[in-house]
Amino acid sequence: MASLLCAQLSTLRISARAAKPFAAAQRLASSANGIAAAPRPVLAARSKQQQQQAAAPALEVVAADGPRGMKLKSRKSAAKRYKITGSGKVMVRRAGKQHLNEKQSRKTKRNLGKMITASETHKNLIRGCLPYAKIA
Repeated sequence: MASLLCAQLSTLRISARAAKPFAAAQRLASSANGIAAAPRPVLAARSKQQQQQAAAPALEVVAADGPRGMKLKSRKSAAKRYKITGSGKVMVRRAGKQHLNEKQSRKTKRNLGKMITASETHKNLIRGCLPYAKIA
């Protein structure tokens, strides 16, 4: 009896297109097979029109200049590392101020605290991370 049930379970395939996908599982869980279980829900068959109505509508933002799709997300780690000036320059912190700097002079450590402009090679990468930043 148990081997018959295992064979049925291993060959059970539920299709997403089937009208009643739980019918096969309901037959397996019946008391005739020796398994005491609650009856499984049986899904009603839906027409294509009902399926289209039940599907969530696509998000569409309508602006003054026309319809728009989804908004782009900015990468928060990049937003914390880079500052964009009013003229569009990208400012970055200097490296080397965190630790292992007791042998450096005060002047060097003070100058490491100032921000510098990012290199031109990194600007395209930063533009990809911050889609709404006005980078010159």
